[in-house]
Parts: sequence; C-alpha cells; structure tokens
Amino acid sequence: MNEMIPVVQTVFARWSDGYYYPAVADEISEHGVKVSFLDGGLCFVSNEQIVELCEAFRTMQIQGNWQNQGLFYNGRLDNSQDPMVMYYNDGDVEAVELSQLRGARPGEPVIWKQAAFAAIAVGVAGLAILGIRKARRRKRRD
Repeated sequence: MNEMIPVVQTVFARWSDGYYYPAVADEISEHGVKVSFLDGGLCFVSNEQIVELCEAFRTMQIQGNWQNQGLFYNGRLDNSQDPMVMYYNDGDVEAVELSQLRGARPGEPVIWKQAAFAAIAVGVAGLAILGIRKARRRKRRD
C-alpha cells in the first residue's frame, strides 16, 4: 500500500471480522485513515489495513454476497466488465456491485461467521434427528 492515498478514494478496508470491505477513504492522518464503508459503517483503520482496489482485485481472495442476501461465497471476479461479474465456485454466476464484495488477504485471520452458523445449524438439526430417533425407539419398546 502506498504511504499516502488520495482522500475520497474507494479502497478495501479491514473490518473487525478480519475481512476487507469496500470503503471510501475520507480523512488521512499520520495515525491512519478514517473510512466510510459502502454499507454505511464508519471506522478508523491503520494504513496497513487499507488496500487499493486494483491491488485487492489482484491479490485477495474475493467473495461475493450472493443475491445481496448476506451470505458470502468464494469465486472469481471479472472486474473488466460493467457491471462486474462474479463466477462462484459452485458454478453460479451473477452481476455484482462493488458493495456486494469482500476480500481476505492470504494468511490473515478472519472470523468465519457464515461457516460457524452453518455448523451450529447442522449440529442442532442433528440433535433434533437424534432426539426423534430416541423417541421412536422408546415408543417401540413400550
């Protein structure tokens, strides 16, 4: 990342979950950058937590917010078109806006909320199925 980025430049900035989201660099100081995320959030981040768009598209694993439903999936972004096109790893394809993207730097920790929620849901469903099976066994014994 360059030492100084122009104010009001669209960048990817790191959020508390470890992912980088599109934002606008509003103010720059020697301590960091005040950014406005495209979803409306505001944050002050260090210069190391800012990635210019062209670098982000080139070096980060980009995920798309499938149909703007809040679920992000890995894929390959084609940013040479307008609108951009996201080719998801499962074969789905959709046109995306910049606000539908997030990125992760290789090797940096992120919080996989979506995966954690899915694991919890599978666990709860598994417990429910196990409970039904036990109830059926008890009923058969009676």
